[in-house]
Amino acid sequence: MIQATSTHLFSVPLPLEEGELLNNPQVAWEAYGEPSDGKAVVLLHDLSHSHRALGPVEDSAYQPSGWARALVGAGLALDPESTPVVVPGLLGSPFGTTSPASADPATGERWGLNLPPLTVLDMARGVSAALRAQGLTKVRALVGVGLGGLVALRLAALFPELAGGVVTLGAARALPEGVREKLGLSWQLLRADPDFREGLYGPDGMPHKTMRRLRLDFQKLLFGREYLAAHWPTPETAREALEAEADAFADTFDPVSWATLCSAYAGCDVADCFQHIRARVLLVAGSSDALAPVNRVRDTYHLLSAAGVSARFLELPGPGDHGALLSDADRLHGPLSDFLRRC
Repeated sequence: MIQATSTHLFSVPLPLEEGELLNNPQVAWEAYGEPSDGKAVVLLHDLSHSHRALGPVEDSAYQPSGWARALVGAGLALDPESTPVVVPGLLGSPFGTTSPASADPATGERWGLNLPPLTVLDMARGVSAALRAQGLTKVRALVGVGLGGLVALRLAALFPELAGGVVTLGAARALPEGVREKLGLSWQLLRADPDFREGLYGPDGMPHKTMRRLRLDFQKLLFGREYLAAHWPTPETAREALEAEADAFADTFDPVSWATLCSAYAGCDVADCFQHIRARVLLVAGSSDALAPVNRVRDTYHLLSAAGVSARFLELPGPGDHGALLSDADRLHGPLSDFLRRC
């Protein structure tokens, strides 16, 4: 399988939704197969993932990469031999794309709190510019997971001729109110940590305790008791594994970037753009997904249909937690392959 990794550096400022200009942003991306205009599928990552969808495996309990191994590969739903896949990083993601952790080209210093606020619309614009830089003015489909699903819907509305189809995995029009409130507290909790130092922390002095707490809280939204019981022999071993992952996350993920992404996610409701979508849409839901409950995904389906969009709703059989949606290749293969054939 041909694999390429690169970074697109913008030659002009990117207009942001809040009215500011982001000078010389960059979008890191990875491609599997040989993308060509009208043939590629664009895969958009979730909140704490990177653009490196197939890895490599890192020496850490927290794995930002490799999250799509059950989705992308020979014989899987997205087979790069027949369906080339492009995975761009979302603005705000601290893995090579412009984020608070990256350097401001004007000063050479870390952006930190000086980076303007980012929204899902800004992420969609960043993805679009990166695709155009690769000569991709038309793609077969946009496939987004969680936060990436909202970006996919916003992108399909922003550029109606870009994609033949949109697939969202674990995404509704917006997060549930309780989840929005929880993610929205990230800034408040970080600012209350003395180690945050108004965003001027160093690599050896990050607000580890607060980031660990935020990750443990987010894990509760990703994994339910049924999933944990199926993957660890006892509740104690599950707790130890989750705590190790939270510790590794706190050592790895830039705190300002996390709060920036959480704010964009929590503040997004894409229902106002549905009337502009011309692509087919497939909404895939997990039965126990706390970030995209089945009833909210079904309501999103009805709103899309009412807006004149050709939409389908699918509740996956089996484990339904958000963190389990990409764990089973078999249940994804049929529905996604069938949908993509129609795009």
